[in-house]
Amino acid sequence: MLRNQNATDTQEQPGAGPQQAAASSARHGIAIEGNRIWMSELTCIILVCILIVALFSMTAVIIHNEHTIHKHDDKIAQFEMEKISVTRDVNIMKERLRIVELLKVVIGRKSHPEWVYKLADLVYTNSLQYGYSPELLLGLIAVESKYDPEALGRYRSGALSDAVGLMQIKYPTALDMAKVLGIEGLKPEDLMNPEMNIILGTAYLTTLISWFKDFKVGVMAYNLGPGTVRGVLRRNETLPIEYYEKILVQYYRLKALGEQIDITKDTGW
Repeated sequence: MLRNQNATDTQEQPGAGPQQAAASSARHGIAIEGNRIWMSELTCIILVCILIVALFSMTAVIIHNEHTIHKHDDKIAQFEMEKISVTRDVNIMKERLRIVELLKVVIGRKSHPEWVYKLADLVYTNSLQYGYSPELLLGLIAVESKYDPEALGRYRSGALSDAVGLMQIKYPTALDMAKVLGIEGLKPEDLMNPEMNIILGTAYLTTLISWFKDFKVGVMAYNLGPGTVRGVLRRNETLPIEYYEKILVQYYRLKALGEQIDITKDTGW
């Protein structure tokens, strides 16, 4: 039950003094279910409620803003990742084009463009996988086969050495590397495939360097064979370095040529 208490509050209560009566008549209130609530108390309650609502509203706004900020941060992070990916792809494309232009110089423009692009892609992919400079693989291929995918190796006597292809790898060695790499059903004629030859040849070079824990010795073992190298080292003899020096000559020559290449210019065929 809600009713105005002004008239009642102005009536003097038995035993109430003049000051109490005056104070009582100066205050206003309302009765709710028989309980009197003064207007000053009601005002405080309303203000507290308003403050609570304001706090909830501010909290909701803060949460919304934080959510929005996180969404923007996620988008910024996504854009940064996309930027990194695009930059990486552009750098890969530039490096492949550089190798193509380099091959145009070293094997001549009479070579079929499809072969040049394929060789550039194979050299780039395998050198990247094992952490080599592309010029190193190109230098080794230049010394071993002069970029001829069907080259047949020969001893100094002229007899065939059974080494074939771009990186002049022998079939038994290729089988060992194929087993390590999980390649099944390898046939001798597969070594004439430039892709297979470079994959197995690069893996073999890496294996030799790992075995001897020395880059120079590993490269020499690629030519001499690991058994021969072990025998020479066991006898404390000096390894012949002619092959290694040939690789270095090709490597530095290719590096010098590569630094002169401007991939922004179309040199044509």
